[in-house]
Amino acid sequence: MSSVESAIHHDVRITSTSRLAATWIGASIIAVPLGVLLHELGHFLAYRAFGFQGVALHYSSATHYVERTFWQLVYRGDTAAAASLLPPWKVGLATAAGLLFTFVVTFVCCVWAAKNPHPLAIALGIFAPVRFLSGLPTIPLVLSGKPVRAGTDEAHLAVLTGIPLLLLIFAGLLVLVLAWVWLVRRIPKDQRWISLGSMISGLALGIFFYFWLIGPRLLP
Repeated sequence: MSSVESAIHHDVRITSTSRLAATWIGASIIAVPLGVLLHELGHFLAYRAFGFQGVALHYSSATHYVERTFWQLVYRGDTAAAASLLPPWKVGLATAAGLLFTFVVTFVCCVWAAKNPHPLAIALGIFAPVRFLSGLPTIPLVLSGKPVRAGTDEAHLAVLTGIPLLLLIFAGLLVLVLAWVWLVRRIPKDQRWISLGSMISGLALGIFFYFWLIGPRLLP
């Protein structure tokens, strides 16, 4: 191979690698707001379906008028007063709806990636269940017998339904691990390291742009 042909081949390889990295970074940036909003959309739609008053979708939450008061009463043990505000079964289903949406999004991404390992399918499937990591700090509290006041969906659902909190936490973590292993293996081996590095960089950028710049301004 002549020096000219070698230079051309080297330039093509650099261009191809750069394009691959840019595709993964772009898809991963998009995956962040999608993952967050699809989870919150589950809560939002359930609130609307049950006729809760003052329902609003924010960039990282979905709320209604008596949400804070309801949960304060529940965690104080005053379930009767909480029930006078809203039926607990409706609140429980609305809380579970966000978790269900995250499970469904993760599953759909796994199916999508099995047919076509598109960067958005893999990035969204990896980012969406990241929210299940929020239960990790709660595990030592539960094991030590200390009261849990965490504001996670799992904690809310556990206190309303009596389902063991650890069961809910470990179910989410299991989904996360299985999805991550499955999705990473869908990435072609010859592209895996550059794809993973670009995806991590894109997710970091997406978190910064969405949570600190774009999200608070679009959906305060």
